[in-house]
Amino acid sequence: MSERRGNPFGLFLLGFVVGVLATFGTILFLTSSGGGYEDGPAETRTAADDAAAAAMAAKATQPAPPKAEAVAPPPEVPANPSIRQTGPAPELDPQVADDAAAAGMTSRTR
Repeated sequence: MSERRGNPFGLFLLGFVVGVLATFGTILFLTSSGGGYEDGPAETRTAADDAAAAAMAAKATQPAPPKAEAVAPPPEVPANPSIRQTGPAPELDPQVADDAAAAGMTSRTR
């Protein structure tokens, strides 16, 4: 008898499908034994969680600071010479004006 040699693609495809089904079955078997979503693992508390809870409890027990009836006006800030001010401009040294104009900080026009 003569032996027939066919294309092994069909066996390869069948092996692939069986492997995928076996993998999904194994995953389903291993994950189903852990319980459901409602039976999840208990919350693990750490030292940071305890410290945060203690800080919140301490903050809640402290009395609120008394509110001031009258607020003092803010201290007067001296004028900044680099900000354009109203009124006559102060006289500048000609050398400083030329240097500033050369650096592109101001124009030479008066």
